[in-house]
Amino acid sequence: MALSVARLDPLHGLLACLRGEMPAVADWPAIIALANKTLCSPTVATRLRDAGRLADVPPDVHLFLGEMESRNAERNDRLLAQLDEAAAVMNAHGVRPILLKGTAWLAHSPPQQRSGRMLADIDLMVAADRFSAMIEQLCSIGYQPESLDLPPGVPAVLSRPQDAATIDLHSEYGSPSTLFYRYDDLASAASEVDLPGSMVLLPSPVACTAILLLHDQLKGRDYLRGRIDLRHLLDMQSYTAHFEEADWTELNRLFGSAYARNAMRTQLLTARKLLGLKVPRSLTRGVRARLQYGRRLIQLRWPGTAPLLTLLSLLDPCYLAARRASRRKGGDGTSLEGAGLPRRDSLERLFIRNELGKI
Repeated sequence: MALSVARLDPLHGLLACLRGEMPAVADWPAIIALANKTLCSPTVATRLRDAGRLADVPPDVHLFLGEMESRNAERNDRLLAQLDEAAAVMNAHGVRPILLKGTAWLAHSPPQQRSGRMLADIDLMVAADRFSAMIEQLCSIGYQPESLDLPPGVPAVLSRPQDAATIDLHSEYGSPSTLFYRYDDLASAASEVDLPGSMVLLPSPVACTAILLLHDQLKGRDYLRGRIDLRHLLDMQSYTAHFEEADWTELNRLFGSAYARNAMRTQLLTARKLLGLKVPRSLTRGVRARLQYGRRLIQLRWPGTAPLLTLLSLLDPCYLAARRASRRKGGDGTSLEGAGLPRRDSLERLFIRNELGKI
């Protein structure tokens, strides 16, 4: 038992740093390795600095964290400028893009905290009837789409050689069998954000939280795989900081099916256990949520158990019922397609791929 608990010491150490505390077991190489793997190294720097503890770490760790934070701050400044330019082009044609996922966090967070969050890309949403036109407008300023033949609902990924990230342009988000957002669904409760040269829309905190839950647990299959994206748990912590009872009630309502609700509760329980997220107990209760949280810890201690535990998750009656319901509704093919086991590409993602930032 002592050995198995010791396997989690780097995680406990990283979580202490994210609370602005010094780790009880300060195995700094292991902590930094895990911070790098979870893309949280800049966050560690900002949290320790805000708590006045950054000077207490060893000099080489201090140097590394400072460099990571500084470089990430420069990259995020470039991302904001890239976002502003793209949004200005869209504004000129009467479109105000909605910010999704990490891009929403970048606009939501205070400027002094922006150096602490690593982003992979810029996620934007526009209305479906303006989707093709906005791709053309982005191409007019040098972007190139990765594919010209996009199935319905699939985002367009556009890039330029000089940029720090791609733009992922969405016309919808989610799956009709779980949680599904169109532009107007998010725009109705969104707030306006003024950038230096443009205007964008920020979804409500409830919607931002729901999108992260949907992205990780259902679209990304983290619920089935027992994976954790620590960055997104930290984002959820910031979005829910001022939630009232009505906000939690609305979040719970959005995840209506048994499968989706179990996935939501597992993620909220994980955030409560790891980060101290203040969430009503009613949203973390249930045998499946507790079992799935325990399963995540088991996989962190013994990674070799992951394939077997993922296979068992695929036999969960709630999951199988959701797949059958998806087929009856003519699902969109992105998450719960078919009635039996997942297709080959889905199985590869479930059992083989080690995706960016996840543990």
